[in-house]
Amino acid sequence: MSHILLVEDNQGQADMIIHVLSASGYEVKHALRGLDGAKMARTDRPDLILMDFNLPDIDGRTLAMLLKKQLGDADAPPIVACTARVSANEKHIAKHFGCADFLGKPFTPEELLTVVGRFIPLPGDFKTERKNGDVGQNAR
Repeated sequence: MSHILLVEDNQGQADMIIHVLSASGYEVKHALRGLDGAKMARTDRPDLILMDFNLPDIDGRTLAMLLKKQLGDADAPPIVACTARVSANEKHIAKHFGCADFLGKPFTPEELLTVVGRFIPLPGDFKTERKNGDVGQNAR
């Protein structure tokens, strides 16, 4: 099973993301704070990191650089920046700081699964459910 680390300080948003990803066959671990997420990334070695860029203890740009440095650029999992700031400049900044992709908030379950699917395949048993739309409510 593919393992995703979610770093999100909004518990309601996190619950929705966890529900959609878990219902689609992914294993999700969650950190409310950026530095806790960095520690979990070092010990758990996730396949993908979904990370809010507006965290209370460390900003997402700094955390992305820290993760790349601690895990090694070649060994670090892809990081997807999740933020309500969706300008072209913000996307460029996220890429500059080592993020592999960008997901603007609010987003739908389908958008979430599309971005995740770029990096780790949807587990086989859940592909049919996804086609039928059985992956949860809108993430807005």
